[in-house]
Amino acid sequence: MARKPSERRHATENLEDINLTPIMSILVILIPMLIFAFSFIEIALQQVAAPKMGPPKPKQADEKKPLQLTIVVNDAGFVLKQQADFEEPDVVIPLKEQADVAVTQPHLEYDYARLYSELMKKKKAYSEERTINLAADFHIPWHILARTIDAARVQLVESAYDDLVQYAQAKVKFTDGVPEPLFDTVVFMVDPDQAK
Repeated sequence: MARKPSERRHATENLEDINLTPIMSILVILIPMLIFAFSFIEIALQQVAAPKMGPPKPKQADEKKPLQLTIVVNDAGFVLKQQADFEEPDVVIPLKEQADVAVTQPHLEYDYARLYSELMKKKKAYSEERTINLAADFHIPWHILARTIDAARVQLVESAYDDLVQYAQAKVKFTDGVPEPLFDTVVFMVDPDQAK
């Protein structure tokens, strides 16, 4: 039988306590599992600099000209360019045929070993330089750019490598417990040839 409106207003409702035990049990199990799972996640940071904007600084008479070394990454491989004042030709590093155990046919791979060897030649000639520019075609995948940055960041035990396998297994050169830098300041830029 329906109650009158006046009786509905004065009626007291008995609320039962919610049983939180199952939810608390799940949380007690999930929190340590999440903390344990996040302990295996490793985050690596790569220091890069944004392109500089604004008017150029006034040049001093005795100031040494910067090398302005640039790695251009495209479908054909790498091109090493530098400021025109140095009158050295661009170094073209084409893709290299690499045999893979998992793949029956050889495939073309970026020649990181030769890139590292060429960068070491530049470092020996211009030892004070630490900045390198990186330009790439817009469709080049990030993992190729990351490996290119890795090839330019630190010095390895040897100054030149002929084989990609030897280069991949090479150890980093340390001085007083710190990796010896090669070109450790990377500036992303747009290739002037591509911008046209």
